[in-house]
Amino acid sequence: MPRYFLELAYCGTNLNGWQIQANTPNTVQQILTEVLSTTLRENIELIGCGRTDAGVHAKQYFAHFDSSNLASHPFDFWLHKWNSMLPESIAIHQILPVKDAAHARYDAVSRTYEYFIHQRKDPFLYQKSWYYPTPLNHEKIMNALEIIKNHNDFACFAKDASEYKNTICIITHTEWKIKNYQITFTISANRFLRNMVRSLVGTLIWIGTGKFSLEDLKNILHSRDRKKAGFSAPADGLYLSQIIYPKDIFLL
Repeated sequence: MPRYFLELAYCGTNLNGWQIQANTPNTVQQILTEVLSTTLRENIELIGCGRTDAGVHAKQYFAHFDSSNLASHPFDFWLHKWNSMLPESIAIHQILPVKDAAHARYDAVSRTYEYFIHQRKDPFLYQKSWYYPTPLNHEKIMNALEIIKNHNDFACFAKDASEYKNTICIITHTEWKIKNYQITFTISANRFLRNMVRSLVGTLIWIGTGKFSLEDLKNILHSRDRKKAGFSAPADGLYLSQIIYPKDIFLL
């Protein structure tokens, strides 16, 4: 059966994350599964590129599915139909034919997250960025990022490190960008652990306020203990912004 990737985006403010859950129908995976299964008239199983928690946004997200009926109409037909049925918070941008063994989660070679912070109250950033007015030592935060880039075991930032065979992540890029009263933290890696970016941001904030020192950060990283790291920053500032795959998995 032919396999396809969906490229989509969603605003997570009023959604309960990506993954289907028994206690709520309001997840991206369930909403999409229902729309695709109804319109294609077959049982569709969507496999996402990763989990995003309630309130987290995605500028770019991929999921794969198999379908024998999708080829009955042009892709534009399905895109128009699906987007007309989906809530305003979810949009499908592309349908991409892929090789039969292509996997949205396991074939991704790089993921990038952005975390947005604003330090002056701004109603237009409400629930799209985290309002944190306390002054920060940006130089110390940037020094902390140099330490983090030279480390590769991030068990201390995982919600539950025991759920992983290993907690190794290879970070390829970090950036702490300040423009007026807005901060954008960008991080790219081959993989991320659950809650890793939000707990990393919380730790960076405590470094920026002086609660943690750079030596504390080194000890936290080597401890592999989530309880020693900083708090988990709010979900509304976090965006999954880019996923990169090998070109040879795509058929077009």
